[in-house]
Amino acid sequence: MISTHHFPTRLLALSLMFLIALIFAFRAPAGQGGEVEVAQRHSAFGAGESLATDKLEEEPSAVTAEPVLHRSIKYVGKYHLMVLHFPIAFLLAAMVVHWYALVTGRGSATVAVLLWFGTFGAIAAAALGWMYAYDSVYFGDDEQILLWHRWLGTGTAVVSVVVALARKRLGPKALAFALTICAGLVAAAAHFGASLVYGADFLKKF
Repeated sequence: MISTHHFPTRLLALSLMFLIALIFAFRAPAGQGGEVEVAQRHSAFGAGESLATDKLEEEPSAVTAEPVLHRSIKYVGKYHLMVLHFPIAFLLAAMVVHWYALVTGRGSATVAVLLWFGTFGAIAAAALGWMYAYDSVYFGDDEQILLWHRWLGTGTAVVSVVVALARKRLGPKALAFALTICAGLVAAAAHFGASLVYGADFLKKF
């Protein structure tokens, strides 16, 4: 009979390893060159391409000739926009429920469920985010915003994994502190993600 006692932990470890592999595969540092700002993107397969600030329309033949694997990566990465909502909701809910249980003295098994879902959601969102940004080029302030969004999201996934694995070893107060860190990280990552979409000053608009 196959034991499933350690299944979530092993799945979590494999998911984190997959995320780390994606980070090394799709990281794309931007650079500058000449009179125009150029972003150099390197795929996991050794091919690179340079894009200038003047956006040129691609010819239909160029789009058609794009490798199927590259198109698949771009397509799958689009699901980042859907999955990203899960870690935000679950990790924030885990923090709120645990603090409520801590203050009222009522234990709640719901926290563990919320944390597990939030952790897997954070890993999935981070992995898809790296794939989504693989085909995106940003310049100026947006490039810096993407950097913060990317690494805060990745940090959320890593910290959530650590908290989920150490949950039973942490006391109630320590767990509350750890969940607050997770919630803060995911909120910060979400803020920079929204800044990419709506502009850095979107909170100032009324």
